[in-house]
Amino acid sequence: MEWDIMMAVNGKGCATAMREAIRQMIKQPIAESGARGRIVNISSAAGINAIRREATYAASMISPPWRCFSILMIAGININAVRPGVVRTAQASTNFRDPAIIAEMRKGTPWPRLGEPIDVANMVVFLCTNKRRGSEAKILRLMQGSPWG
Repeated sequence: MEWDIMMAVNGKGCATAMREAIRQMIKQPIAESGARGRIVNISSAAGINAIRREATYAASMISPPWRCFSILMIAGININAVRPGVVRTAQASTNFRDPAIIAEMRKGTPWPRLGEPIDVANMVVFLCTNKRRGSEAKILRLMQGSPWG
């Protein structure tokens, strides 16, 4: 059951949302920025290196960033992905309440702190601005909580 729900949300949910956004973006004229639209997928470093006790989540995070990059760039749709390490979210809240798990997570990061949702939000906002030039079709790693980002 957990597997089905996680895959439905993180896998099929991402693909469905992208499909619907792309249908609309293709109808739009190319803007002065050179794009018809921008899509930013949010994945997780867990898609590269599974987190202990989180195998289902890790498996569901493998797919989102790799969807359709080069094909859609030709159509003028800019796609990027953000792949953060450990971030204090509702789903991770149990881990953030356990000092032993926090200590373990801190060992795996080169940063002096673990991630916060604002770290991810700031990167997504940046990718949706014209200042992001040169970042088309990239997976940007926010490394808080994982040496592999």
